[in-house]
Amino acid sequence: MAVAVALAGLVTVLVQGAVSDSSTCNNQTGFRYQFTECDESGGRWRVSVPSATACFNSPPPPPTRVSDCTPSCKPGRFFNLTSLSCSKCPAGSYSLGGGQVFDEWAKVPNGFQVVTEPFKTSFLNVKRLGADINCDDFGWQPRGEVLSSAGGPCSSALVYAVHLVEHGKLMFEYQNTNPDVLFKFLPQDDQCQQLVGLEDSTWPALTKEGEWKNITVPLKKGLNVLHWKTIGMDLHTGKAVLIKRIEISGVAYTSSCTPCKAGTYSHSAQSRCRRCAVNTHSQRGASQCQPCNKKTEYAPRGSPKCYKRQPCSSADYYELHSPCVLNKTRLEYHWVEPKICREDLPGAETLPPSGSEKPCPPCSPGMQHGDSLKCEFCGRGAFSDGTARCQACPPNTAPDYGYHLTSWSSLPPDVTATCMSFDNVGCSSSKSWQAAGDHVHSGRGQADGVYLVLSLVVAGFRSAGGVQNGAARQVGDVSFSFEVDCKRDCEFAFMQSTEDTQLSVVKSWTGRQERQRFTYPITHNTSYTFSWVFQKMGWDEAMTVLSSSRLYDRDMVRIYSINVTNTIDGGAASCLPCPQGTKDQSCVPCPPGHYVEAAGGGSRCVRCPPDTVVMGPLSYGRDSCQPCGPGLSSSDGERCTTSCKANVSSRVFDFSRLNKPFPIEGSTLFTASGTQYFHLFNMSLCGGAQATCKNNVSYHDDGVDRAVVAESFLCRSTVVPAHGEDGSRQSYSVQSVSLADHLLGVTEELQLGDAEVYPEFRPKSTDSLDLHLFFTSPFSTRACPNGRSATVTVRYNPERPGNGTVLLPSRCPDGTCDGCIFHFLWETALAGPACLETDYVVVKGECEGGQQELHYLPPKNCIAPQTLSEQTRKVACKTHLPFTIQVTIVGAVSFALCFFLLLCHFYKKNQNLEYKYMKLVKSAGSKDQDGNMVLPSAESCALDEGEEDDVQIHQGRTTSGGLFSRIKHLANDKRRRFDVGRRPRAGVSAGTLPELHGQQGGGRSYQCHSRHNSVWCALLGRCSSVTRGISGQRPTAGDRRLAWPVTCHRVSCAGTL
Repeated sequence: MAVAVALAGLVTVLVQGAVSDSSTCNNQTGFRYQFTECDESGGRWRVSVPSATACFNSPPPPPTRVSDCTPSCKPGRFFNLTSLSCSKCPAGSYSLGGGQVFDEWAKVPNGFQVVTEPFKTSFLNVKRLGADINCDDFGWQPRGEVLSSAGGPCSSALVYAVHLVEHGKLMFEYQNTNPDVLFKFLPQDDQCQQLVGLEDSTWPALTKEGEWKNITVPLKKGLNVLHWKTIGMDLHTGKAVLIKRIEISGVAYTSSCTPCKAGTYSHSAQSRCRRCAVNTHSQRGASQCQPCNKKTEYAPRGSPKCYKRQPCSSADYYELHSPCVLNKTRLEYHWVEPKICREDLPGAETLPPSGSEKPCPPCSPGMQHGDSLKCEFCGRGAFSDGTARCQACPPNTAPDYGYHLTSWSSLPPDVTATCMSFDNVGCSSSKSWQAAGDHVHSGRGQADGVYLVLSLVVAGFRSAGGVQNGAARQVGDVSFSFEVDCKRDCEFAFMQSTEDTQLSVVKSWTGRQERQRFTYPITHNTSYTFSWVFQKMGWDEAMTVLSSSRLYDRDMVRIYSINVTNTIDGGAASCLPCPQGTKDQSCVPCPPGHYVEAAGGGSRCVRCPPDTVVMGPLSYGRDSCQPCGPGLSSSDGERCTTSCKANVSSRVFDFSRLNKPFPIEGSTLFTASGTQYFHLFNMSLCGGAQATCKNNVSYHDDGVDRAVVAESFLCRSTVVPAHGEDGSRQSYSVQSVSLADHLLGVTEELQLGDAEVYPEFRPKSTDSLDLHLFFTSPFSTRACPNGRSATVTVRYNPERPGNGTVLLPSRCPDGTCDGCIFHFLWETALAGPACLETDYVVVKGECEGGQQELHYLPPKNCIAPQTLSEQTRKVACKTHLPFTIQVTIVGAVSFALCFFLLLCHFYKKNQNLEYKYMKLVKSAGSKDQDGNMVLPSAESCALDEGEEDDVQIHQGRTTSGGLFSRIKHLANDKRRRFDVGRRPRAGVSAGTLPELHGQQGGGRSYQCHSRHNSVWCALLGRCSSVTRGISGQRPTAGDRRLAWPVTCHRVSCAGTL
């Protein structure tokens, strides 16, 4: 109370202090009213605040006490602050009462906040992106009619905080066709806790192209923080998540009504505005729509203005074939509806007259003209080439069903055409696809931003499908011939969907395309809906133009033929031979593991060789049997399996105890704002139980439980942690996909085909015996056009008890570096190579009583069999020595023998030297008549064999102090050495070369050589009981001959030294 009085006094003082020359003040328009905060008693005050141009010559209205702090009104009314009561909204405006509505997105409305940040997983790295990411291109952006978020490699959050004065609700209208974008809605209270009971609305379901869905959730009284968040899980920018309308009820009163936007109108007391009808328009805040001049103007539904009608042209009409009556038809021309052109203007074209009758064109193969005057498929067991009536297949043959659509006088059965738009405005009454004889084209008369969809429903295929040796078994294929003619960046896409999967893009083309043919193999046998979708401009450009504009009406796509093979429905253009034993003119498939072989004008079923599989139940020829991969076998001829055992280096690698699925949690990743998520893998290598990954949130809201389940050898889910109603921690599992549908092989080799083991997981030593399992999932995606593959290395590690530990690459902690190839290392004590008996270390005990114990110690790199693991045996004693002792003995004996031989050699050498020395000592002191030392008689004329001393003969003295002086000095040194008792054997004085004769004992022959004026005598041979000597010619000083002849004189060889 005191606060209100003080506030009123302050306003009075301000008024009294204003200028005195203001004009007369109006208490109703010169002030605006506001409420104070609620006080403890649950009431508050209404006070008046002067407007910017208010006069101040009279006091403001006094404050008024209001006992209700939370006034609210019904929809279509607003709370009048002047009368303090609810009043009706005037015509041309609307109100939700106690609520807010947001449906105009020229800019982000006040109160909303957009937070966008990069979101890089382990395989969305900078190297792949090539540059820094600008997330402003991917976050929530206003697009006029909608608010969009393109996802991409970014996380973007749209946040709005609202305070409710009573329990209310939130409704938002959205569209999400992109499975590569996680779209999450998260309502929180003022404690940042998720509101209880809204888990089913956390992950809005995917929608079809052009389809809008509503989600309504209750909100509690108080502060509510609303989050709309998108997380892109792919580098590619697909279709954006769109929000068209947001409504919130339960907020505080609204003091005014919202004017209707242009193109809409409302009467008094309305909660929403309505669109103007065709050929009418309205401005903002209109209470009714104004008609256009029907002759000169037109306006689409919900138009803000009228448009001038242009002269008619060939783009304003189209041609159709009339129904075939009595095998006659003709061309008929029709205006595009609604007609927006004028025929009475100069240069305008008029509608051409219908053509003359002509024979009906043939139907497509497998069809004939039916009672409905249109082409119909042949009945069961019949075929047709399209030109003749259907006829039954011959005996022992069966129809080859399929769709062979080549004639387009009208849309065939099972083919439908639809138009979808963002706001249900751009589609007209004209057909979205129109048959034109030899082709079908996207229809005219539709707005530029709509989707024109041509769909074909196929019930299934005749083959089983599956995967063989890493390649998907083809059950059929879809092919079509087309061309695109457009001026802008139009988009043409081929899409598919099944009962279990959402609509997905197989291939898309942008801009003008020459005539071409596209073929898509089908590898999974189920019912399909194939769709061909055309949009004249991209979705982002379509958001910026009027939803009903027809600026590019001549842009179109033409499809000339559609062919789907090996189906179980449709029509048959021919018949196939059946194996022997068929009945009722229909093929009986061969048993599993058999193929059809032609024999003697017929055919028969032949079983495939062992460990091979057949591609389908009606496979023809021996080539249909394909061998299994390494380490795999086949017992039924349908699938290749592993016995959970393989040979590694002549050993049995047993991993049969890994027979249960094993979960693997990848690295936890965060965004900059703290959003947490991780990938959860589930792996099953052996046994019948496959690994299963399942979404625990629904992507569908049609009442049917269609939770996405991936079952294979290896699968992955994206897990986002959250908190349960009771505060407990729980997780949401989304985007469950299979990573390994087929086992290629089990081998010790590091590479199998194009797949190879990650370098980090290769064995570090030759003692490591690893087993490598190679998997593949050949089904292509936009991110992985060649499919996905995985390698699992199983390594025996006794230090990893139980199931062990699965390791991921250190550089790629999410198991993959590119999102397509995955690597795992499983270290466990339950799987490994079996030990051989030769691998054991045998320790022998002492021999007691003829018996000794053998202790077997198992190695660490293999698994010991139960019969030998840490076991002791008793065997008879054996006399042979251990290998180490044998080697020691052999080494010792060899060393002793070598030492003995060396000892004998040196002993003999010493004996010869000692003998000669004694002879020299005995003869020492003998001199001749001239006083010279007389050498003793020798048994030989020179050195014995093996001696190294040479006998040197000097040719005379010289007074030169050069070389001859040094030789003389050396001779004197040698003579001094012989002073101990040994004399030079052949030394002679200068001048002559005496004969060596008359010595006692045998003699030897010498060959004399000349080197540097010295004579050297070399041993020639032994004497033999005869006498001989040597003589020679003295060489001259300049003689450089190496040898000259000598004369041998016979001497007696009697006597010994």
